[in-house]
Amino acid sequence: MSLIYKVNKFLDSLKYKFKLNELENKEYFKEIYFKILNNLSVLEDFKEEMDFYGFPNPFYPLKGLKGSEPFFRNRAQLKKLTYDRNSYALSAHRIALGHLTESIMLKNRKKYRGREALKYLNKDLRFYKNKEGVYRLEILEYLPLSGDYMVKLSNFTPEQRKDYRKILTLVDKERGGLSSVSVYMKYKSGRTKKNLSLKEYKDFVEDKMNIETFRLQKKKGGLIKDRHIRKILSISYAPFGIDAFIFDLAMFYLKKGKYERERYSGIFPTLSNEIPKNKLGKYEEIIVLKEKLEEELQRLGKFEKSLVVGSIAYYEITENMEETLKYFSIDEKKLKRKLEEFKNFGLLGTKNLQPRTQEFLKYLKG
Repeated sequence: MSLIYKVNKFLDSLKYKFKLNELENKEYFKEIYFKILNNLSVLEDFKEEMDFYGFPNPFYPLKGLKGSEPFFRNRAQLKKLTYDRNSYALSAHRIALGHLTESIMLKNRKKYRGREALKYLNKDLRFYKNKEGVYRLEILEYLPLSGDYMVKLSNFTPEQRKDYRKILTLVDKERGGLSSVSVYMKYKSGRTKKNLSLKEYKDFVEDKMNIETFRLQKKKGGLIKDRHIRKILSISYAPFGIDAFIFDLAMFYLKKGKYERERYSGIFPTLSNEIPKNKLGKYEEIIVLKEKLEEELQRLGKFEKSLVVGSIAYYEITENMEETLKYFSIDEKKLKRKLEEFKNFGLLGTKNLQPRTQEFLKYLKG
C-alpha cells in the first residue's frame, strides 16, 4: 500500500460531529479531545514520513526529465497535493485543540484552567467552563479537519469569502528581513577561528578557507508564521467575520502575558511574539496602555495577573464597565479595588506615567 494511498484514506476517514452544548460535559469533552489529539499524532507521523521521502518538493528530481514523462510528473503532483492536504488537516487539528484547551476549568480546592487543567482531566474534579479563556467553540464546525479546505471555501457566501480574504490579508506573511548569515568552512591552516563580518569575509576567506556552504537565514514575517495555519484560521473565522477574529486576537493579547504567549500561542498556533498593534483597530490603544502598565508594575517590583491588567486597560480606554466585566469575567468590586490600587501607585489618571512612578518609588525608599 503506497504512502499516498494510506494518507488520503486516513484523511477521508476523519469525520467529526460536534455537539457543542455537550462540550460542558466532562466525559463528552474527553471523548472529543482525545479523539482529536490521537488523530493529530497520526497526522504528525505521516508528515514526518512524507518529509523523509521528499513529498514537500517532489518536482526537484524531475528537473532532467523531458515533457514526455507525464506519469512521473503526475505522481509528483499527487505527492504535493497529499502533503498539503495532510498539512491543512494537521493545522485544523492544532487549532481545534487550542480552542478546546482554552475552554475548560477544573476545580476542587484550587482552580485549574486551560493547559494546567489538562493535567488533571482524568482526576475526579468538578468540570466547568473557563470564563477567563480565549476561545470560540462554534468554530469547530468550520474547521476542515480532513484537509478539504476547498470544500469549505466553495460553500461560502459572497460575504464570507470577502471576510476570508480580509483575514488572510491580515495574518499573511510579510517579507522578512535578513536575520543572519551562516558560513560553514574548513581552515587551510591551523589558525584559530575568527568571527568575520560580511565586508571582510571575501578576501580573508578566499585566501585561508574552503567554503563548504553559505546560507542566508531570513526572518519569518507575518502575524501567523505557518502558511497552512494562516489559511485554516482565515477559513474557520470567515463565517463569524473579521471583527470576531480581531476581537479574539485582541483578547488573547490582553488576557495573556508576554511570557505565556511566548510559551503557548493558544488558538493562534505559530503566532508572532510581536504584537501587531496597527492591525487591531480600536483595541490598539488599549493594548498600548496595557504594555505601559506592565512595564511600570515591573519597575515597581509589583506582580499582577495579566488578565487584571488587561481589564484595567480596557476600562480606562472604553469607560464601559459592562463590557469589561463581561469580556474579562472579573468581579466588579475586585475591578474597582484594583483601579484604586493602580491610581495609588500613580499608574492611572495621567498620560505621563513616569514622573508619578518616580515619586512613588521615592516614597517607598523613605
